[in-house]
Amino acid sequence: MGQQYRPYSFFTKLTADELWKGALAETGAGARKGRGKRTKKKKRKDLNRGQIIGEGHSGFLWPGLNVPLMRDGAVQTIAQRSKEEQEKVKADMIQQRDEWDRRRKMKIKRERGWSGNTWGGVSLGPPDPGPNGETYDDFDTRILEVRNVFNMTAKEGRKRSVRVLVAVGNGKGAAGFAIGKATERMDAFRKAKNKAAHYLHFIERYEDHTIFHDISLTFKRTHIKMKKQPRGYGLRCHRAIITICHLIGIRDMYAKVSGSLNMLNLTRGLFHGLAHQETHQQLADKKSLHVVEFREECGPLPIVAASPRGALRKEPELEDDVPNIRLDWEEVKATQGMKRSVWSGLKRAAT
Repeated sequence: MGQQYRPYSFFTKLTADELWKGALAETGAGARKGRGKRTKKKKRKDLNRGQIIGEGHSGFLWPGLNVPLMRDGAVQTIAQRSKEEQEKVKADMIQQRDEWDRRRKMKIKRERGWSGNTWGGVSLGPPDPGPNGETYDDFDTRILEVRNVFNMTAKEGRKRSVRVLVAVGNGKGAAGFAIGKATERMDAFRKAKNKAAHYLHFIERYEDHTIFHDISLTFKRTHIKMKKQPRGYGLRCHRAIITICHLIGIRDMYAKVSGSLNMLNLTRGLFHGLAHQETHQQLADKKSLHVVEFREECGPLPIVAASPRGALRKEPELEDDVPNIRLDWEEVKATQGMKRSVWSGLKRAAT
């Protein structure tokens, strides 16, 4: 008598989904109580990937499975490959699986940002086209900050998400910023990039290269001081401000950031200050006077920057006996030559 065996087991009775649930511990009392939520989760594998229905080690050809059912108008019969053909099929399958592993382990070389180890300053390309067919081909997207944030929930416990702050612009005055949050980093990039295209500001630029006037503002605990500069000065600012200025189209400006360096407050304060500039034409209309500008290359001769659209006021503007101007003590010391080096009073050891 042959050995008795059982022709069925729980492997044959249960479906693939039920077997995977048991292997990944997705159900049960422990999962309901949230145990093991911070352990590394096993990923579900597709065991049928790369398999051809009907193929086996013997190399049989089954019509309708691994070979066509009809050939030359007649139904094919079951056949078997030769040994050489079967070895070639196996070699091709091994090569295909090696290629999949190589592509999975291959790292995509991305553009360098502010430093080689962070996402800040990396370009994401233009936003995706809108639902009505609008395109943003002339826009560029830059990452300003990538942070991992957590939310404590009753069922899942400490739930991790990725928060991304990006800025978009076309280099011609149109720019904006937005935040995207998702479980996966690439989903957060896509959300933030497409959302920023719907929150654009138009920034006025003086002669398409700098700001109209000096700006000093405080946003929450972040203090930003921006100064108008002549052509060719360049951008001497915080690296995030340099990135945003490139997207706006500002090429010459000095900026100093003090206080809190929170990236979101810095970005919001910068856009608020640039969007509320007073242009020369607006100043001329408000004062009903000509706005003139003195440049170093023109000497004492003024240049008319803007004229009022309405009637010109005859009497000059009254000046206060004590000007109501907030002075920066650091600038006053530098102007009067009182500012000394921090190393000037340092006592050095005798050598």
